[in-house]
Amino acid sequence: MRVPIVFADANVLYSKTLRDWLFLLRHETSGELFTVASSNDVIAEVLYWIRKNNTAGPGHLTSRAKQLIEESLDEIVRDFPAGMTFPGDDDHDTHVHAAAMTCGATYLVTDDGGFHSLAAALPYEVHSADTFFQLIAENVPQAVDNVIRRQISYYRDRSNNKTLSSALSTAGCPRFAAIVHQHLQAMSMGGSTSGLTSNERP
Repeated sequence: MRVPIVFADANVLYSKTLRDWLFLLRHETSGELFTVASSNDVIAEVLYWIRKNNTAGPGHLTSRAKQLIEESLDEIVRDFPAGMTFPGDDDHDTHVHAAAMTCGATYLVTDDGGFHSLAAALPYEVHSADTFFQLIAENVPQAVDNVIRRQISYYRDRSNNKTLSSALSTAGCPRFAAIVHQHLQAMSMGGSTSGLTSNERP
């Protein structure tokens, strides 16, 4: 059976919090649960917004981000056929759809509402970062635990007092943030984290 391919959109890769969780979960599952793909166009969009929102940042800011993203991806779609159409209203979503189709994506992880409104008509499963991370937590809670352990020291060293859960909430993952909070509580008491995700579903 083919390992599912997750195509990551720019709004996911732009956020350091979401990007770190996506790539660390992929690492903790050894690429056996899913692999991560994106495209040249998506990466270019990420770099555009990094520079636009950090106009006074150093010159290496975008080149370093590009390097880290490309090194973390399993696949980069560098070309796709001309003339591919997207059933949505926003033509700017066409390149994302075309690249996801070209790599045979199983999942598209995006916070773009245009894709979510058309989810039933698309050949891949559309997830927000929040719902995709919940899916991973439900199937492999130990991977979430391992990522938590890796990230705790990072957040402890931050001067803004942001926690793992609050960073996820700020990044648009409130339900997964609640799951991580529950994992942290269970881990601190030496308890099992299996099944916690189902308690956070609507």
